[in-house]
This record gives sequence, C-alpha cells and structure tokens, in this order.
Amino acid sequence: MSWGEYIFGEDSLKIIEDFASLDTGVKVFYRCILPESFKELAIVSHGFTSHSGFYIHIGKELASYGYGVCIHDQRGHGRTAQNLERGYVDSFNDFLVDLETFTMHVQRIFGGERTVLIGHSMGGLIVLLYAGKYGRVGDAVVAVAPAVLIPETRRFSTLIFATIASILFPRKRIELPFTEQQIEEGMKRMDRELLEAMGKDELVLRDTTIRLLVEIWKASREFWRYVERIQIPTLLIHGEKDNIIPIEASRRTYSRLKTLKKELIVYPECGHSPLHEIGWRERIKNMVEWIRNNI
Repeated sequence: MSWGEYIFGEDSLKIIEDFASLDTGVKVFYRCILPESFKELAIVSHGFTSHSGFYIHIGKELASYGYGVCIHDQRGHGRTAQNLERGYVDSFNDFLVDLETFTMHVQRIFGGERTVLIGHSMGGLIVLLYAGKYGRVGDAVVAVAPAVLIPETRRFSTLIFATIASILFPRKRIELPFTEQQIEEGMKRMDRELLEAMGKDELVLRDTTIRLLVEIWKASREFWRYVERIQIPTLLIHGEKDNIIPIEASRRTYSRLKTLKKELIVYPECGHSPLHEIGWRERIKNMVEWIRNNI
C-alpha cells in the first residue's frame, strides 16, 4: 500500500493507492482520499474509457467537505486492466457485483456510517442499475449524465446490432463510438488544467472490445426494468448541452423514480461532464448540499 499526503487548504488529506482482491475474484486498483475523520463515505464509479485518475479532483474536493472518497478502476479499465484485457468485460453485471464488493471492502478498512454511490456516464448507469437491481449497499445515489438512454446513431447501432458477433468474437477490438465533433465540443468545456492532464494520460482507452459496447447497450435497456425499485435518495445531474447521453435520459429517469427523495439538477452551460468542466467546484458544492439534506 502506498500512502501520500495532499494539503488542501489547512487540512491534510491522506491519499491511498492500492490493489484490492475482491470476493468476485478480480483484483482492482483503487484510490482513496480521506480527511482525518469522516462519517460519510463516497464511492465513485468512473465512466467508459476512463479510470480513477480522472476523478481525483472530485475526491479531493469532496474530502474538503469532510467526506471519505474511494474510486476503483473498473474491469477492463485503468490499472485494473493490467491483468485483464483492456476494454473487455464478460458481463455488465460484473460491474455491479464489483461495486458492491469493493464498497464492502473499503467500508471494512476505513469505516463510515453512511455511504453515497456516485457515478458518471457508464458509472452513472452502474450505480443506478445497482441501486434498483440489488441495493444492498448505499444510502444515497448520485448519477451524473447516466448512460441509461444511449442514442441509436447509425454508427453506434451498427455496433450494437453486432450482438451475435459479441458472442462469436467477444474480444474483437473496435473504434470508440464517438465522433470527432462530440470529442471537440466536450474538450471546449473542460477545465483547462484537467484537460491537460487527460491529454498526457496513457491509461485511457483508445479503443475497446465489441463485448463491452454491447454489454453497456444491453444494461441501458435493462435499467428500465429496475428504475422504480430504487428506494434510496437519488440525485440526477445532467448538462443541457450533453451530446453523448441526451438529457432525456435523466428526465425520464426522474419521472420514473418512486423514491420520495429525488432531484434533477440541469446545468444549461454544461455538456457530458459537469464535474470536469469549467465551474466544477460550484457543482460539487451543490451536490454536497443535496447529500447533506437527504441522508
């Protein structure tokens, strides 16, 4: 286990980087950012192609408000993928079970009286689907631009309807399903310092496998069978200018949720990554206020 210290204002935060052998049999890399004491533990699930390193700024900001934060690299992503194929997963359900076992793992080590599940994009789909399908851990869920409604563009549909190919050739590598225009528009809104760090990153996926794309698509459909079963407080955050996952994804989710404590926050100026774009600190502040008022 490696330990580091990060000075945030007048507070010293403990940063932990380690590998955890989960009960699911997978060995995941994770980062935890911890204040000296905390009662709430936030588990952050990153998005497709990404890894925990892209979310450290969120962890440090949440820790400055007194939250313990842990982020693991999903299967097929980041440093977890060292011993697995990059961009590959057998089943999307593996992400859900990993989320539960990882949460229980860090709870045992670091404690925390209450747990908040936070996810972005694919990670938002993971935390929402988990909350509806299993819901054994987590006292609240926050989903940012959740990938619960994937637009069937011609390019993406071509990949999705290759489900048979995903069975016959699950590890076949393919290009990412994003257009140059989508990428360019997203980069324009990004916080400059974060964008520079991402550009130098060697762990981000540059391509993927057909199996992972098909599993994401299938899970986005499966979610709607479980959305009404979510019983914990739920916050949805979406950028009105999101050109990856349409804002209708969060609006429809909000309308279907049965939990009494639910809220949808729409940021007109934001795209797909409100917590990475210019002004992200204020949005995290709003998220913290919601969490404090609802758990």
